[in-house]
Amino acid sequence: MPTLAPADIKPRLVTLLSEKFGLPEDEILAGATFDELDIDSLVLVELSLLVRKELGVVLAEGDLQSSFQIEDAVAVVAAKGAQA
Repeated sequence: MPTLAPADIKPRLVTLLSEKFGLPEDEILAGATFDELDIDSLVLVELSLLVRKELGVVLAEGDLQSSFQIEDAVAVVAAKGAQA
């Protein structure tokens, strides 16, 4: 599997958050934390499952944190993807 570049991951994560969870893209891109976007731990688990399905990257429980901004999540997905 080819390594996913952060530039490829970010728009896909933003689209997932927007389409699946109804979050405004502009707020995601403005640097709001998941906590500020009212994303709770259950949504983070669901997002992890979607990342696995859509991007083929397996995230462990706790890899995504409510204190993360979209850039943090992109970095985690890129790092985990590189390990795969």
